[in-house]
Amino acid sequence: MTYTFKDKNGRKIEAGMTLRMEDGSLELVYATSDQDGNESLGINASNEAYLALHPDATREYYSLTNFNLSKTEIVE
Repeated sequence: MTYTFKDKNGRKIEAGMTLRMEDGSLELVYATSDQDGNESLGINASNEAYLALHPDATREYYSLTNFNLSKTEIVE
């Protein structure tokens, strides 16, 4: 399975892009994988302060499948 994500303007979302989310926050898009190992995209779900204090911790992600992307847009 291949995921294709598009913003509210119909533009394809790719890893490394920045999205303006529905609440106005800006989020960097990361290349991730789903529970079956399929390539996907996500945004940071980890607390940066926690990661800084725990170098062995693994960054976690929220999948873009969790969001209504018709309310997000790519920020140049």
